[in-house]
Amino acid sequence: MSRISVAIISSLVGKTPDTITYSFVFDEAYRLSKRGVKVHIIRSRFESDSISYGMHYHGLRRMVDMRAIELFLHEFRVYPPISLLRNPAKIYWENLYASNAIDIVNRESIDLIHAHFAYPEGLVGLLAKKVTGRSLVVTLHGYDILTEPSIKYGVRLNPAIDYLIRRVLNNADAIITASMATFNEARKIVNTSSKVYLIPNGVDIKKFNPGTDGSHIKSKLGIDNYKVVFALRAHRPNYGLEFLIRAVPLVIRKRRDVIFVIGGDGPLRGFHEQLANKLNIRNRIIFTGWIPKKEVPYYYAMSDVVVVPSLQEGFGLTVSEAMACGKPVIGTNVGGIPDQIIDGYNGFLIPPKDPEILAEKILWLLNNQEEARLMGIRGRKIVENKFNIDIRISKVISLYKKILR
Repeated sequence: MSRISVAIISSLVGKTPDTITYSFVFDEAYRLSKRGVKVHIIRSRFESDSISYGMHYHGLRRMVDMRAIELFLHEFRVYPPISLLRNPAKIYWENLYASNAIDIVNRESIDLIHAHFAYPEGLVGLLAKKVTGRSLVVTLHGYDILTEPSIKYGVRLNPAIDYLIRRVLNNADAIITASMATFNEARKIVNTSSKVYLIPNGVDIKKFNPGTDGSHIKSKLGIDNYKVVFALRAHRPNYGLEFLIRAVPLVIRKRRDVIFVIGGDGPLRGFHEQLANKLNIRNRIIFTGWIPKKEVPYYYAMSDVVVVPSLQEGFGLTVSEAMACGKPVIGTNVGGIPDQIIDGYNGFLIPPKDPEILAEKILWLLNNQEEARLMGIRGRKIVENKFNIDIRISKVISLYKKILR
């Protein structure tokens, strides 16, 4: 088979490894390119064609484009009736994005279309498939398939989008899911369940490894003499940082040598800092803000315990990153986290929204350092065997070949 070419539909993916937005898409696309796949990334921003890290980037050409209206009129049956009751500007934008994708797929003679997220990228991919006749692969990432009504998590809570996603997935040629939670949910709404594939996310096991020395991070933060509990999550409702903060007083009541480091930024950061002040523990938590990608392994390395307190999670790549660094992980029993943590073996699974149990498990790991070390070793082996990004890339390429055959 000649060299495969793929159009990756991803609205916000960056052009360099340092861009945090959709970095998981960049990492996968870059490795596909290094393995011989000709990668064309189609974004939803206005930009000229360019090449970065061996990948071709394409964007929208102009805001007003009659082709978008013509595409909608020609392919409006793609839309379930309820989805047509949305803002017309949104529908126009979807078709504008799709018409540009169609142009690039035809112009570059691309073999197949791969959309990351079922909406809006999956819809754009479906419109492009209808016109070009190319096969469509859709990767689900969590927010586009899972829901958590208590925090208004998941686009499928909107019935119009839910019906669109059902239409997209039932017309896709293959659906990639990263966890049992997303796999099972996708199979519930897809008529042909055999086209749903479980291909776990993966991490770079060379970049994230137990030999990394994070002592300079501890020195920079002024916490050389403390045990460190680390969390790396955006300050958003679905990541549950509030409940980690509420566990802090329960931990420091028993041990005064512990510092909590919370990396990341987001709309709830101010609320979380105010909560720490209210609980009188502000001097026990370091809010780092955004951490550059190249520094992330060093933060894991300087940690004694890593916590992932999510309320919903498609996969939870931070779990695998921490495990790859040989750290024991405490994660909530939601989404894709149970795929990675075996309770009591390489970390602990706990209920979401439960600061008491979280504090109890943190203290256990800090008080049982040898067992915590062994948990970290076991976690590293699990990542090497199951969550190595090279394994994922091989499986994605095999799927491409299967579809093209």
